[in-house]
Amino acid sequence: MARPGRNLRLLLSALALTATPAHSQARVVIDVARREGPVSPLLFGQFLEFMYEGIKGGLHAELLRGRGFEEAPDAIGLPRPWERYPDDRNDDYALDFRWDDSVAFAVRADSLTGTGPSHALRVDAGDGVIARHGIYQPRVPVRGGVPYTAQIWLRAADYTGPVVLALEEDASGGRVYAEWRVDVAPGAWRRYAVVLHPMRSDPLARFVVLFPGRGRVWLDQASLMPADTAPGGVRRDVYERVRALRPAFIRWPGGNVAQDYHWRWGVGPRDERPTWVNLSWKREPEPSDFGTDEFIAFARSLGAEPSLTVNVDGRGATPEEAAAWVEYCNGPATSRWGAVRAANGHPAPYGVTLWEVGNEIWGDWVRGHTDAATYAGNFRRYRDAMRAVDSTIRFIAVGDNDMAWNRIVLRAVGLYVDYLAIHHYYGFDSTQRDLRHLMARPLGYERFYADVARLIRDEVPGHAVALTIDEWGLALPEARQHGMDAALYGARLMNVFERTPVVAMSAVSDLVNGWPGGIVQASRHALFVTPLYHANRLYATHLGRERVGVALTGAPTFGVDSSGAPTPALDVVATRADSLLYVMLVNTDPARDVRVRVEVRGGSVQSDATWELLAEPDGRRGSNGFATPDAIAPRRRPLRAGSAFVVDVPARSVSALTLRVRGG
Repeated sequence: MARPGRNLRLLLSALALTATPAHSQARVVIDVARREGPVSPLLFGQFLEFMYEGIKGGLHAELLRGRGFEEAPDAIGLPRPWERYPDDRNDDYALDFRWDDSVAFAVRADSLTGTGPSHALRVDAGDGVIARHGIYQPRVPVRGGVPYTAQIWLRAADYTGPVVLALEEDASGGRVYAEWRVDVAPGAWRRYAVVLHPMRSDPLARFVVLFPGRGRVWLDQASLMPADTAPGGVRRDVYERVRALRPAFIRWPGGNVAQDYHWRWGVGPRDERPTWVNLSWKREPEPSDFGTDEFIAFARSLGAEPSLTVNVDGRGATPEEAAAWVEYCNGPATSRWGAVRAANGHPAPYGVTLWEVGNEIWGDWVRGHTDAATYAGNFRRYRDAMRAVDSTIRFIAVGDNDMAWNRIVLRAVGLYVDYLAIHHYYGFDSTQRDLRHLMARPLGYERFYADVARLIRDEVPGHAVALTIDEWGLALPEARQHGMDAALYGARLMNVFERTPVVAMSAVSDLVNGWPGGIVQASRHALFVTPLYHANRLYATHLGRERVGVALTGAPTFGVDSSGAPTPALDVVATRADSLLYVMLVNTDPARDVRVRVEVRGGSVQSDATWELLAEPDGRRGSNGFATPDAIAPRRRPLRAGSAFVVDVPARSVSALTLRVRGG
């Protein structure tokens, strides 16, 4: 039941934001001959982090959880999330399970993973009365007609007979979609891989390992991967959504978790990599299936530059470890770590140029947390070690919304910094979630960027340091996060990025899952994208190489605080690439359309233009979700343009106009 007081506050907020006449009008003058500087080719990127199912289950295509049998077992000896087959109705005295750390497959482990010794699942199969028995994992989505590679590592002691790998309906007595019998050889660990061909789709199937034989056998490193995986072992449905964003760069592995991560965990044969404990996010066990090689293959296949975040003094990290990562990525195949890369199937250097030295070191929630002066010293140590390996790489230093931190870091090591990373999160309390504050906040960041630009000029005169806002996001309730409130905030902030010369890179938090801010929400069985995803796509695909002059007059305004300073409800930027002129219009007014007269000077405009519009259909509030994946989605329409034309911009909308111009 709705609370009257809350409804009244929302109504007053909306009325305060709508201090405009019923038919609002504005004028936008664009001077295509007034070039205001280049637009950074790296301006709109994306950010990935090991955060819950940001990588496992979200980005990566592996369908089995706990495939290394490393999670603690239940009372009958089965690690989560494996279960006894066919179910727990009856006593199956012919099968006995044990979580065994004495005979595990040889996974590379170290003292830093936090997992202790590696484990395998021991199965003792004897004579019994249940013929079809074993273990299974539920809630495995399969698609009819798609082949699946199923694998398991087995070590047999005295086991005789086959082991069966199958895909089945997850129901008692359910249909078998596909199965394959493998003959188990005695002795050392062996990998058994088969291709299963289900002819029926089932979003809630199960993967089954059956033991019709007799004797003792150990299992480890199970896997189930669809044949249509994208580069890097990425889910095809997620990959296509990311490709549509045209990211200029992708940042990985974090985020907070960068201060936990050791890059060597994620290289080499996949089955030999350890599971590690994610200290940043509720001690989640993280498989190392998606590592450096997979990430770079993924990014480069999209045309995106990989941006790697180095662990600075967190969880035992050292400058030597960071330098070794640079050598693994960029060193010749004759170097120590370049040879390891070559042995892993990649003889040519990757040529990774973007390296971020630490993440949010100012925050006491990360390992390696220090004050600014200590961080500056650490930055220099890591930078020197890394640059000794490759002098061409570019360095991103940790910045903050606190100008005192930025001043100390820039004064100490600014001459060695190419980019300063600053992160923005907003919406943590009722004031920040107020619609007026939310729609005005990006303009506050714009003023902040101007202050940082002045600080850079003062502290490192003659040396160019750009800003990377490589994490920005909101802490809104889920319905607003997946609705137009987040999209409008993000669109206005991206307008700020476009017109602010010092901002060279940006990335929303996160790309896939992690928290409700993830713009691609991918469950095991379905996927939807948020309106903020759509806004990201509009900006990335409507970006020119140069900023051009824009003047906005007559826009409706609203007040945010008692100062009475007006904040425009309309926001506009324009960029140009040869004959294409891109105009981005954001109308934050919650109720009123704005009739915008657009005038283009300094060149002639062809009449045929296009307009992509992101707005709530018919003004109805809503949000995207698994049940309503396309409740809010862009609509494309033709637009009649000229040297002067009118666009009726709907309330709560983001517009991307593409014009063709000559001259200027």
